[in-house]
Amino acid sequence: MADSGRARRAADSVTRARDIDRAQVSTVLDAAYAEGQLGAQEYHDRVDRAGSARTLGELERLTADLQSPAFFGGHPPAERKRFGRGHAGAYPARTRARDADRARTTAALDAARADGQLDADEHATLTESADKARTLGDLSTLVAELQQRPVVPVKPKARNTFRIVTVAAAVVVAIVGFVWTVREDEPASAAATPAPINYDAASPLVIPTPVLTTLAGFVQFRDDYRTKFGDTLVDEAVLHDEHASAVRRAPGKENWTAAYTYRGGFDRSNSQITTRKRDAVDIDLAQVNAEALGAALANAAATVRVPDGKITHLRIAVDSWVGRPGITIFVRNEVAQSGDLVLALSGEVLSIDPYEG
Repeated sequence: MADSGRARRAADSVTRARDIDRAQVSTVLDAAYAEGQLGAQEYHDRVDRAGSARTLGELERLTADLQSPAFFGGHPPAERKRFGRGHAGAYPARTRARDADRARTTAALDAARADGQLDADEHATLTESADKARTLGDLSTLVAELQQRPVVPVKPKARNTFRIVTVAAAVVVAIVGFVWTVREDEPASAAATPAPINYDAASPLVIPTPVLTTLAGFVQFRDDYRTKFGDTLVDEAVLHDEHASAVRRAPGKENWTAAYTYRGGFDRSNSQITTRKRDAVDIDLAQVNAEALGAALANAAATVRVPDGKITHLRIAVDSWVGRPGITIFVRNEVAQSGDLVLALSGEVLSIDPYEG
């Protein structure tokens, strides 16, 4: 088995990559960046390398140290075994950490400070290190001596698609056979009697959520956000076509934050609250110049010079490159050509990172 694995990797190292392979890797990098596994410079560098990769081996190296993005069905962390024994499905220590992993580590440090395992100086030092940690191994070291350690991310299990389809087909056949048997056994008079029709029953009114990477989608998100929380203040929001996430101050806890997911409505993404970052600021979505944002979204592909480009997602946060709240618009096409631009909330263009093709 080990020899076959080495043989496969050797073959992949020289096998030519397709455009769809490059596009899939770029999509994984997009999700990893949104989750905090990659910094901005690393993200742009890897995306550029993915776009020019010639072999599957080159592409594999770009994602080898990443966790499976939660956007693509990554499993929630499983409970860690006691006494430091590793979980069978745990990622290697070199795997990049997500913002959620750093948040869980910070929560464990906060709990340890509260119950006396850490003094104030130790807590401050370890918390700062957690904020800067790049890998799961870095985070694990910070909590290795604690009695209660955070849960460990595990790799998603591969799904046996053929087995699922086969079982589903068998179930359908069984149901159809049962229904046919029951119908044959029914008396003729009963079978001929139609079920009463309730003409007063009205179909539910379904109002689809607009694509969130459009102006209409952003406005819908902002209105729903105001309805849910009573204000439009957010630390960070990321909007994809059909779902979004938001981080804001936790209710009644000024120095803590809570994370939420949005799919036409808001739900807590986890049950924990975490320490608010020292450099976090309240970003008021009400201050976004909707007219300017709409114009930027409409012209985004042309602005960043991505042929046939489409917007993958928006990120509203304090941008590390410009040092102030901004709206980053990410654009990509089917052959992994990409670019992005950053707007101030007022609509002023703060930076443009075009595709250099």
